[in-house]
Amino acid sequence: MDIRHFFKKPKLCDSLNEASTGTTSIEINNSTVDMESSELCVVENIGNYLNVENIDDCLKHEHFRNPCVPNTTYDFKSDLKSGRTQAFRHQWLHENGSWLTYSALEGVKGAFCRTCVLFKPSIHRGVQGGFIIKPFTKYKDFHASSKIHLSLNWHTKSMSRAKDFMDIMNGKTISVIEQVNCGLHKEIETNRLKLKPIMSTILFCGTHDLPLQGKKSDSGVFHDLLNFRIESGDEILKDHFLTNVGNAKYSSRRTRNELITLCGKILKEEIVCEANAANAFSIIADESADISGVEQLTIVIRFLDKQSKIREEFLGFFTLR
Repeated sequence: MDIRHFFKKPKLCDSLNEASTGTTSIEINNSTVDMESSELCVVENIGNYLNVENIDDCLKHEHFRNPCVPNTTYDFKSDLKSGRTQAFRHQWLHENGSWLTYSALEGVKGAFCRTCVLFKPSIHRGVQGGFIIKPFTKYKDFHASSKIHLSLNWHTKSMSRAKDFMDIMNGKTISVIEQVNCGLHKEIETNRLKLKPIMSTILFCGTHDLPLQGKKSDSGVFHDLLNFRIESGDEILKDHFLTNVGNAKYSSRRTRNELITLCGKILKEEIVCEANAANAFSIIADESADISGVEQLTIVIRFLDKQSKIREEFLGFFTLR
């Protein structure tokens, strides 16, 4: 019976649906992304994510793929606080598209750093002010303040985390979970290759009515066949015996008995499935005693297989109580 295990990599969630209205473009990280021609994009305003610890990956991806910013007709002067004379300029979004965004949400209207809001560093040090935890509104000092912000350790770490995130979402690299799964999958495949010659040797002895165990634990037909395989050039089995300790070689009597039991279970399940698929089957039962005198019921099943051949298959002994 062919037994296969499938290890599915965890899928990253699909990005949100794009808006169906007309679009305009903005350049971010040397690539062009689309924005809605309506007043605000379909993704939530960046102001909704202030001080939010766990932000959905789909929303993060959408904010970088389709950032939520006002369109070119938006009246930034209407968002000016009392005493302010200079308003935000839409041109700044194009010049600093890799990190800058604008929030038109009531109460938090102003400029924000998209990466610093969405990808907060694990260690919070220093003073966080405009662009990070509150909107930046001193637009007359925008250029000087933006240069200072870009030099902050907070922003540098946030940009690094954002780049790694986008690489994963765009398929350029794999996540830590996928790397762990790949390592685990590779280890499983290696162990299967090591176990295959041991398993095939047990099956060879069973199909040819050869005894596995000799007078000693490390003697007998089973161990002689394994040594013969190594002499014949089985490098995987040779490396397995040389690099693993005695209780991890899978050649002990206990391990062999477990493998034989598993083989019997698999064969029994296969026979039962074939019998259930037949139009009809019958059960042959007989009572007998083992060497210790315990009464046992012998079960044999008889059925017509798919090739229209009559088959009788032994299912096992069952103790009578």
